[in-house]
Amino acid sequence: MRKLPAPITGAELRVTDELWQRGEATIRDLRDAVYPRGGPTKLATVQKLLSRLGAKGVVRRRKAEGNWLYRTAVARDALIGGELRRVADRLGGRSMTPLLTCLVETGGLTAEERAYLRKLLDDEAGESRRSGTDRP
Repeated sequence: MRKLPAPITGAELRVTDELWQRGEATIRDLRDAVYPRGGPTKLATVQKLLSRLGAKGVVRRRKAEGNWLYRTAVARDALIGGELRRVADRLGGRSMTPLLTCLVETGGLTAEERAYLRKLLDDEAGESRRSGTDRP
């Protein structure tokens, strides 16, 4: 089993989302995007968030023309998958079934999303049959 990305807070997610959109950004760019009316204290907040994200392996930085440029080191799908797996582990007894059942039963999925999931499940079932690794 693959190691899950470290969990992140809501504030860390806002910074990470901005980096996914931009590709790379300076601390000031991120401060202006995440805290548009921010000042020096918000600059320090973003710096601290980036430091935490770096320690968790979610962002990386490089020096360019006297500034640090930050970028994500984790794909969006990997981070989302890690967060969902933690929720499933905590609330669903390590099973994704309660989470998915809730989404389906509460109408939380569009017709397009349901069709996509059906295709994904059918394709995966076909793959496991072809590889001889049927899963329960």
